Amino acid sequence: MNYQQFQKTLPEYEKDLKEAKKKFDKLSKQYKKCRSVYQAEMMYDDLTILNEDIAELQMIVKELRQQKKFAEIESC
Repeated sequence: MNYQQFQKTLPEYEKDLKEAKKKFDKLSKQYKKCRSVYQAEMMYDDLTILNEDIAELQMIVKELRQQKKFAEIESC
């Protein structure tokens, strides 16, 4: 991945990642308190999607951090 491919800055992606993790934690707590199978299935689907989003955001943040380090090294 190239830095130019990303639509946001590193701090923006880090903020999105933090928010996604908070949503995941909150939904996980709600999932544990589910009383119906239907509700549990719906929340499970949402948790799966959030988990995929978190993994993608983690990869983007990691890539941006690496590119930032390379840019600092090259400028020295």
